[in-house]
Amino acid sequence: MAKIPAINNDDDLAAAGARVDELFKANPDILTAGADNPEYSELNAIADLVFAYEDIHCPMEEPTPAARVQGSMDALGLTEEDLIPILGRREVVAEVLAGRREVTPAMAAALYELLGIEVRDLLPAGAAATPSAGRV
Repeated sequence: MAKIPAINNDDDLAAAGARVDELFKANPDILTAGADNPEYSELNAIADLVFAYEDIHCPMEEPTPAARVQGSMDALGLTEEDLIPILGRREVVAEVLAGRREVTPAMAAALYELLGIEVRDLLPAGAAATPSAGRV
């Protein structure tokens, strides 16, 4: 395995990305090569360094509940119309997707069933995680 330099700045990050590209060009099936392959091990080591650097220097904000719902809908090929039966009205769907209406525990439970998004990822901080009886 080649010597793997630390990633301390954006130039080091770019160099690591270039090395990853080289590894994939030389061996397109590198991900299925297995842990006993030195290039596979090098790729994993570089990936670990990149993730560690990016976690510190390029933190990503958590997606909003609206973004999570929209992303899951897109992935599943669903439309706003598909949410009306579980959220009740077209206006409610539009407000949730625009981020103008908070997701209630009952909505979160219904969205979990349809989209598979964890309830805790849809509720505002401090909200109860179990749906209550009554309106969605």
